[in-house]
Amino acid sequence: MALEVVDYVLGSLSLTFVIISVIIGLTIILKYPKFKSRLYILIGMTWLGLATLFMADSISFLMNIIIQESLSKELYFIIENAFLPIALICWIIAFTDMLGKKEQTRAVLLILIYSVVFEVIFFILFFTDIDLIGVIDLSRPFSADYGIFLIVFLLISILIMLVTGLKFTQQSIKSASEEIRLKGKLLRVAFIMFTIATVLEKTARSILLGIVFDDPSTPLLSVMLVIVRVLLIISAFAFYGGFLLPRWMHAILTKSKSE
Repeated sequence: MALEVVDYVLGSLSLTFVIISVIIGLTIILKYPKFKSRLYILIGMTWLGLATLFMADSISFLMNIIIQESLSKELYFIIENAFLPIALICWIIAFTDMLGKKEQTRAVLLILIYSVVFEVIFFILFFTDIDLIGVIDLSRPFSADYGIFLIVFLLISILIMLVTGLKFTQQSIKSASEEIRLKGKLLRVAFIMFTIATVLEKTARSILLGIVFDDPSTPLLSVMLVIVRVLLIISAFAFYGGFLLPRWMHAILTKSKSE
């Protein structure tokens, strides 16, 4: 199908977020040889896993430009959902590493059980009735509407990430170090913005269609999705700054603060 202007805008923003996220995730992982801490691998894997939520959109966008086709429904849902549990497990291990390992075994075991249950149900539905997972929006060649199973799983997963993320940032913001406080504030922005964007895009959108929006191509919905992707890009840079805080970002933020 021929792409409209809004398709190019949404697709380009999704692709931008994914490219930035892959670079950020790999950059964090590649800090491991220098610092010899598994935290960098875990954090990098976490962000790469979260980015897969929007990777299928980006791949379908590129395919539409090059060969005028989209990903199959099967590949679309695997790419967007099968790797999220891995991101969640990596994050919980990293979170408990950073805030103390007293409850790490229990926390990781619970998340592992939760993830296995998701994967089992996901692939049962995948091979029996994939429409229960979601349907591809034919009016938007690289967008999908999730079924109740994925909506509930995503809401719970994102809530876990948000609560634990904010708990960690709260500790950083209380630090006596100005740089650590700045990192904590950036991470807080990253977790909040990513949560808002993901909930609006992956769950609220599916719920709103047919209730608030009768037509998935309505301009108001398109504007909301553009805002979602801008929030995602901001959250990626904030996440990067929250863990590595490169000199250029530190200089910009401290300069704007002093002014």
